[in-house]
Amino acid sequence: MILLGLGAAFGFEERIELGFDDRWVDMQRLENVIVRPGFRGAHDLLLEDFRQPAQPHTDLLLDFDALPLRDAAERYHVDDSEAEISHRIRRVGDAAGVFRGDGGSILLTPRRGAAFAPGTFWDSLEIEFWLHPAVLEDGETVLRWDGARHGPSGVIPQSFRVFVRNRRLVWEFVNLFIPPDGAEETITVSGHGGIVPRRWSHHQLRYDARFGRLEYRLDNVVHAVEHASSTGAERGDIYAAFVGESAVGPLRVGAGYNGFIDELRFTHAPRLGEPQAPYLPLPQNSGYALSSPLALGSRGGRIVSIDATWRAPGDSGVQFFYRVGDERATAEGLAGDWVVFEPGEPLVDVAEGRFVQLRLELLPDATGRHVPRVSDIAIDYEPHPPPPRPGGLSATAADGAVELSWNEIRGFEIDGYLVFYGESPGAYFGDQASAGRSPVDVGNRTRVRLEGLTNGRAYYFAVAAYGRFGPQDTSGLSAEVFARPLRVQP
Repeated sequence: MILLGLGAAFGFEERIELGFDDRWVDMQRLENVIVRPGFRGAHDLLLEDFRQPAQPHTDLLLDFDALPLRDAAERYHVDDSEAEISHRIRRVGDAAGVFRGDGGSILLTPRRGAAFAPGTFWDSLEIEFWLHPAVLEDGETVLRWDGARHGPSGVIPQSFRVFVRNRRLVWEFVNLFIPPDGAEETITVSGHGGIVPRRWSHHQLRYDARFGRLEYRLDNVVHAVEHASSTGAERGDIYAAFVGESAVGPLRVGAGYNGFIDELRFTHAPRLGEPQAPYLPLPQNSGYALSSPLALGSRGGRIVSIDATWRAPGDSGVQFFYRVGDERATAEGLAGDWVVFEPGEPLVDVAEGRFVQLRLELLPDATGRHVPRVSDIAIDYEPHPPPPRPGGLSATAADGAVELSWNEIRGFEIDGYLVFYGESPGAYFGDQASAGRSPVDVGNRTRVRLEGLTNGRAYYFAVAAYGRFGPQDTSGLSAEVFARPLRVQP
């Protein structure tokens, strides 16, 4: 929250700013809403992207949203010592992986039960990811794994690669699919359409173990089909897919690739479900953001206007609500009904109080292609002025006491007065009075007698008024007066 003072025609206005450079730190609750870099380098509130979380058959899920990277399926150890992410260029979620073509990569070491663990026969397997290439030079490698298996004549090297050739993505399986005689076998699946640099595209390789079918989809369009079988078609002997137990290395992501990768996911299951389009719509649920109670100065104030920078493309939308109050009443903050407002428009109801709280509801577009964004909110308000200083203070000495009186303050909401006293001018730290330490809260009285003071000692007095928020809402001090208690002679 940022506080600013603004000059106004009828007094002094102050401003509370949310968003801007503070990353919405005053939002106490976000439901289906995330914070992302947005307008003019600040951070926006927007609906969270739809994404399929890790499922029982998810073998790997790298979302690249934050460092350190982790596999959401917990089947691979992630070495991200060379990892870099971008919040500016991304396809799903908060960030995407950045790869600069210098050989740096992310290393994934399979744990027991992972598809690339040593000695694993594959069930059906799906590999998918989003790609945003920079230049698409031949040989750029998106994924690579190297291992080995035992064959009839000794150790047979194995490898799996996804690489660029002629602006197309090539999926190469070397000796992973085993013919009945155990001979060496390379199967290559390559698309017939090129990839466009500096544009996101979705890539999906689906292996159906029942038929040995390898299907490559680009943006959910089938680009190539091959079969791991003796005939190269559905008929014939189906080759088993086996990860050898010898010389197994990590799976390398982005080695030699130049560009961005997002949402890398493996699914390993006895049978794959129907292929899902990468452009899934957002769930038809709204999201909301709830602020903490925001103080309208130290004494409360009157809200003049609430403005916001926001966008709602397509059929998406944003609803704005506020409420005001003098104290926290619930776990979520203030009590009372929410009032709808349009940013920049005059408020329908008079909004006065000590705190204001905001609620934003972000509504999705039915197609899932558009999401609303809120970049910042500015609340302008007039703070309540402090109570005026009491006037007319006088002091009359008595035996062990001093009587004080002052003028009542009229025309202002005054809940009481505080009497300050001490033994030096301007230093009101007295503690001898029977009424207690300085300052003494005397309520609404304008005449009091302080007992228990020492005869012959000088005392200095001042009075302050306080408003409806109690002694913490005080005026300035009155003019100081002096008195010396003296014993009265009989």
